[in-house]
Amino acid sequence: MSGPAGAVDLIASFPAAGSGGSTLEQLEKLAVRRGLAYLALSNPESIDALASGDWQAESVEEIRRAADQASAGRVILVGHCMGGLSAVRLSDGLGAAIARPVRVLALNAPCPDSAGRIPTMSAFSDAEIAAVLARDGFPQELLDDEDMLAEIAAGLREDATVADRLAEWINSAGDLDTLHVLSTRGDTFIPPEHCAGWWQRVSGEFHLTVAEGGHALDESSVGILESAIDSVRAAAPAEVA
Repeated sequence: MSGPAGAVDLIASFPAAGSGGSTLEQLEKLAVRRGLAYLALSNPESIDALASGDWQAESVEEIRRAADQASAGRVILVGHCMGGLSAVRLSDGLGAAIARPVRVLALNAPCPDSAGRIPTMSAFSDAEIAAVLARDGFPQELLDDEDMLAEIAAGLREDATVADRLAEWINSAGDLDTLHVLSTRGDTFIPPEHCAGWWQRVSGEFHLTVAEGGHALDESSVGILESAIDSVRAAAPAEVA
């Protein structure tokens, strides 16, 4: 069963560790310009929320309500970095649960290696996290504030621990039917070589776009993001699964 012709698409987004940032801001603006429905979702807040199934159940219900309200014919899960892992995890069985086709677009999301590992900050010191954030253009004045950095780093380590568990689940799960991946060359923590491996975890259509840009997509990267969304929407209609 594919989505009805002419029906609106619902974009459901998942942020990178820490917060939504500019990537999801640009994604929401894009959805408004294109007349698409938009729903911002959260990553699992803890390993318990993931392991218990509570996060999955709550997210599925949020998507169902938003899709019904918008009369959406199809759902596109878009996740940035850790959010890409969340999107892949939630896509398992989602189509059947909401009776709509589902597609996934992962933005700078690392593919787990054969041992289920991804580049992670779960064991990074505050200084190591600050170095990664600085390369990605994080405001230096915040990184220079020791108390602020400690708070930011603690939150990122907590999120990274959950991301590690998501990666382990993906490594043990079956292949995806389809997947679209956007990777940017300027992402120093999740470079394209960490995204290219997704093709080995997809049994059907796989689309990988490598473009210029940093870890976060800003106004200068709007065209790249629009092209990625267009590619997902133009792909052969997905079946409910």
